[in-house]
Amino acid sequence: MFIGDLLRALFEARIEYAIVGGVAVNLHGVPRMTYDVDLVAAPTRENLSALANTLRSLKLHTRIPVKLEDFADRVYADEMRTERNLIAVTFTDPSDPLREVDVLVAPPIDPAELVQRAKTLQFAGTPVRVVSIEDLVAMKQATGRAQDEADVTQLEKILRGGDHGG
Repeated sequence: MFIGDLLRALFEARIEYAIVGGVAVNLHGVPRMTYDVDLVAAPTRENLSALANTLRSLKLHTRIPVKLEDFADRVYADEMRTERNLIAVTFTDPSDPLREVDVLVAPPIDPAELVQRAKTLQFAGTPVRVVSIEDLVAMKQATGRAQDEADVTQLEKILRGGDHGG
């Protein structure tokens, strides 16, 4: 199973990261269909390089010719966001489009803060760093997409301690 292999590889490589997006919604207890894995990583050159190497070890390759570790330079990251509208670097398996990881390089909240505030949950016996519900809600509110608005509604129910099924 791709997600399990990915999460084990991130743990074993000691990557500083947090799962965000649809998988984070699922891990927080809201059922949601998603095929890709979105994550943020601590924006240091060493961590981003280790993350890129880990993803390559899983036979994933970037769709565009950029080096993930270059995004440790905030000026470079800001230029890529403003000039090329690049907010994520996608790693994908050319032979299996369902094996895809989006590394958010320009999230609406500082990636270091997201990683620092992330919660550790368990997935198939592997410790997994998942963005906090509060940060996940803030990230999803910034997109304006209908699916994200639906996710926010369900996540806010969890924050209030209410029912979060369906």
